[in-house]
Amino acid sequence: MSKVEFNLDNLKKCLCPACPVQADSTCAKEKLLKMQEMEDKLSNSELVPVLYCASGKTNCTDLDFNQICQCGSCEVWKKNKLEDGEPNFYFCQDGEAR
Repeated sequence: MSKVEFNLDNLKKCLCPACPVQADSTCAKEKLLKMQEMEDKLSNSELVPVLYCASGKTNCTDLDFNQICQCGSCEVWKKNKLEDGEPNFYFCQDGEAR
C-alpha cells in the first residue's frame, strides 16, 4: 500500500462526490460547489469534500455513516491497494489511509 497523493489526477478519479455517505450532506454539497469554482487552487484539503483517503477525516458533521461506502469500487482505492491498509473504508470518518 502506498500513501495516497492529494493531487488533481486523484481528485478527478475520486468517487466521494457521488458517495451515498455524503449524498444528503449540505456541508459537502457547499464544499463541492466551492471546489468547482477554484479547481486550480485545490491544495487546501480542508476545502475539498473528497479524497479522504489522502486528506483524512471530514470536518462536515452531517454525513450519514449508516449509508454504504463505495471506496471499494474507486480507482484511487484500487491503484493504491487500500484494502491492505487501515482504515480500508470510510476514510471520511476514520481518517487517511496508512
